[in-house]
Amino acid sequence: MVNRISKKDVEALHLFQSRNRLLTAIREQSLQDPEDQDRSLIYQHCCTIISDAFGCDFVWAGDIDVNQSSLISVASTPKASPHHARKQQQLGDILIERFGPHLTQFTAPCYLQFDDDSKIGAGFWPPYCAVWPIAYQTRKYGFIAMHCTEEFNLGELKGEFISHVMDDLALAIYSQDTTLKLKSERDFNKEIVDTIQALMVTIRPCGTILSFNNRAEEVTGYTEQEILEKYWVDVMVSPENRLQFQQTFSKILQGTQENINFMVPLLTKSGSQRYISWHGSIRHNIETGQVGLVMLGIDETDNLFAGQQLNMFTARWEKIFIAMQDPALLVANDFTILEANPATFAAAKKRREEVIGKNVCDVLHGGHGDLAQCPLELLIGHQKTQISETELHGLHGTYMLTVSPLIEENGGVNATLLLARNLTEEEVIRAEAIRVAQLAAIGELASGVAHEINNPINGIINYAQIILDEPDDPEAPDNLRNIISEGKRIAGIVSNLLDFARRRKEIPTCSDIAKIIGNSIELMGHLLKKDGITCSIDIADNIPPLKCNEQQLQQVVLNIISNARYAVNTRFPEPCKKKKIDIKAVLINKKEGKFIRLTFTDSGIGIVPEIRNRLFDPFFSTKPKGEGTGLGLSISHGLIRDHGGFIRVQSKPGEWTKFTIDLPLIFQ
Repeated sequence: MVNRISKKDVEALHLFQSRNRLLTAIREQSLQDPEDQDRSLIYQHCCTIISDAFGCDFVWAGDIDVNQSSLISVASTPKASPHHARKQQQLGDILIERFGPHLTQFTAPCYLQFDDDSKIGAGFWPPYCAVWPIAYQTRKYGFIAMHCTEEFNLGELKGEFISHVMDDLALAIYSQDTTLKLKSERDFNKEIVDTIQALMVTIRPCGTILSFNNRAEEVTGYTEQEILEKYWVDVMVSPENRLQFQQTFSKILQGTQENINFMVPLLTKSGSQRYISWHGSIRHNIETGQVGLVMLGIDETDNLFAGQQLNMFTARWEKIFIAMQDPALLVANDFTILEANPATFAAAKKRREEVIGKNVCDVLHGGHGDLAQCPLELLIGHQKTQISETELHGLHGTYMLTVSPLIEENGGVNATLLLARNLTEEEVIRAEAIRVAQLAAIGELASGVAHEINNPINGIINYAQIILDEPDDPEAPDNLRNIISEGKRIAGIVSNLLDFARRRKEIPTCSDIAKIIGNSIELMGHLLKKDGITCSIDIADNIPPLKCNEQQLQQVVLNIISNARYAVNTRFPEPCKKKKIDIKAVLINKKEGKFIRLTFTDSGIGIVPEIRNRLFDPFFSTKPKGEGTGLGLSISHGLIRDHGGFIRVQSKPGEWTKFTIDLPLIFQ
């Protein structure tokens, strides 16, 4: 006997198969990457299945755009025509009017029948419409609208079917939304982990690596895929330290300590060593969890190297500070001496404990005296370096004091460095150097002066012999006058030489530049004449008196003329017309004021560029050994600088050399 399947069973089987197709489509979508899932395909499958199950003429899915209060059509079966689109929008208007733009009151199916008096209007086909909300818990995902030519009579099976389909659809869309949100949160968290400037490593309870962020990849040189599931000690610790930290890690996991901190050298993939400071956090109940330890690491390699460099530089600075021959003090903003070098203790004639921690004014000036505030205290804590010449009674002398602020990275000044150079000793050394150069110049002038004096002496002797032989000669008075004249000439030469050689106080006076040059030429005249050197002098008439140290300027002029003579004689050993020295003096205007410019041009061998920058260095000389001290131009440069002036040199090797001196009329 054959059992016949009832019509109800056939219908139930058909509805089951339709629902199963929908669930299969949902399952296929869920297997894709969340970002690749297409929600409209699920809606489309739903519309197709409902149309097939109910025999509807038109089924479509839609939602309401809350911002625009307008309809959004998502899918339809069959494809919507322009006429359908207009009618869909009219139906959307009805739903908004009944349930609001959020469809918050739309919780149950809505059945509509349209006739000639309906809002949709005559001609809309088919006339019967059922609208089902798509909702999961409190979330709304739109609706499904079914249009049929016959009135809806769902019955028990179809009622359950459409209810289950709506639930399946709502759950699928909810799951898809939840998956996307979770993925977005995971991506966001991973982005945070990858952007932090610390190594972040998660480790299983067994010690294998579970995750590795971008910073860890950068520092170690390994990619995350290369080290996943490897034992962390083998990757994160250098070989010689692995056993020690493996034992430490085991003890940590067995103990109750939740946080650990340690520093360990790490061997990178390239073989270099980095020093990582780790902070580890233990997960509670790690026996049941996947992550056993979360470790954050900071690469301290550069900091350690910088610390070593800082220590090295600090030690070097301390050595320099101690070795300085001039007093040096480090002073706080409250004027307390923080540190001082041995030269300070020696100059102050005090022990270290009598200086460190004391007021700087009490140590350097011997106290404030009648002043409410020491002038030195006004200089401490300022942003600019200041240099002044001052007498420091506490250091028993006159010093050139340099006050330099030690500026921090934030621009503030927490301490000031004081350097005191003993001018008393320096002036003695400088005066001795000038004296050495002066004596060298006198030695060079001596032979010329001797010849210069010899001629008038011979004349005196001859005139005296004539008078002695013929005392009654009518020309005897003239011969006596000649003797007096020659004697005065000798006296003038000797006086000029003595003026140059005599020690004088360095007090500027108003002097005639023509007289300085003339006296210099008179001392050098015989030597220049003997060598066959022509010396021309051109001094402008408008040059006013110059406030200067006459003896020092004469020493400069003599040194330059002497060097010019040597250069000319080197190029032309024998007398000739090309042996020349030209001296000029003019008045010029600069932005700083009026200056007297002296130029000395010779036709000598010139100066090659390689040594031009060394001309003013102490003890540098181009003359053969024994013929020059190397102090002449160095001292001349210092003397001109002391007068507020400038000296420079120009030369064409093998042809000429020109020294230019600019001296300010107002010299302070």
